[in-house]
Amino acid sequence: MSIENGAYLSPIQASSVVDSVVSRLVSAIMSGELKPGMKIPTEPDLVKAFGVGRSTIREAIRILVSYGILEVRRADGTYVCNGFSPKILSPTLYGIVLQKESAHHDLIGLRKLLDNGILEQLFYEGVSQEIWDRLYTLQDDLEVYLASGKNNIHTIAKKDIAFHRELASATNNIAVLTVYDSIVRITEDFLYKTIEVILQHDAVAYFSDSHRGILKKLAGTSLDELHERVDWSYQFWNTAFQEENLRR
Repeated sequence: MSIENGAYLSPIQASSVVDSVVSRLVSAIMSGELKPGMKIPTEPDLVKAFGVGRSTIREAIRILVSYGILEVRRADGTYVCNGFSPKILSPTLYGIVLQKESAHHDLIGLRKLLDNGILEQLFYEGVSQEIWDRLYTLQDDLEVYLASGKNNIHTIAKKDIAFHRELASATNNIAVLTVYDSIVRITEDFLYKTIEVILQHDAVAYFSDSHRGILKKLAGTSLDELHERVDWSYQFWNTAFQEENLRR
């Protein structure tokens, strides 16, 4: 593969050489010099172009593979991954988890911030009738289940996640959807605890009021009222968080 024309392929001089190689390759991907599905130069070519050691190139590629940015195909070479990978987010999100004292609070705050951002985009850009139909179908399905009186926490969580994921998907932004999926996965256990608190407070109507309230305000004319509705929808998350702290 020719390596003469890539602007990112020039000698590196820095104290953290591995980080510099990682940064150079990521920048090339973001600028479009290296496109999804494209094979990157061989290890010897990168060594020559960057002016660094073979072990440095191997470590940089290992890091990018672990993040889901590159993939190694045996006997073929190393390629830029197609699509956005949750692996990119794992180090950051799990770094928050390791901050044990504030992890739940911070991640739930991040989830709420993302909910507000998703809804704000949909508020300004509008929602197609097809998406409205899917959202109301998901909400009807949740309400039918709750009306049956079964109230299995995991089933309610699954239906709640499906509703909010449909909102995230409506942004048509794969990065937003992947971030949302990653946060949901990490906070899922706390969602179970929140649902348990809701059931203990005999507040099953909260699920309907929360979702339908958001849909009503999303179709309305006031962004402030939409944000207020999101704040209201997190009231039992806050209650669950407070009760969890009392148990410690």
